[in-house]
Amino acid sequence: MATYLRTTVSTNIGTSPVNVVTAGANSRLTVIGCNLANKVAENIKIDVFVIAANGTSGYYIKGLIIPMNASIKLITNGEKLVLAENCILRIVSDTASSVDAVVSYAEII
Repeated sequence: MATYLRTTVSTNIGTSPVNVVTAGANSRLTVIGCNLANKVAENIKIDVFVIAANGTSGYYIKGLIIPMNASIKLITNGEKLVLAENCILRIVSDTASSVDAVVSYAEII
């Protein structure tokens, strides 16, 4: 098995859910960092979901308020989020084009 360190950047996330990281059919991902930045001049609420391979959706974070022009780290202090094969990390905001996300992860193939 090979391990690759990767980063993905998603910009202008808004009221339509965005899949920021997707584990492929033959891979597993360990999310080691997830930073979200509020780009607008008002407080926003975000939801972060994990979508299982069978399509079941569960909240990882629900209704997190990010103050205007601020950023947050979702994964800190050595915490990790493991995504099995065909799982998805999805983010949505209550405000249009309000969030940029930078996600770092290890992919095991």
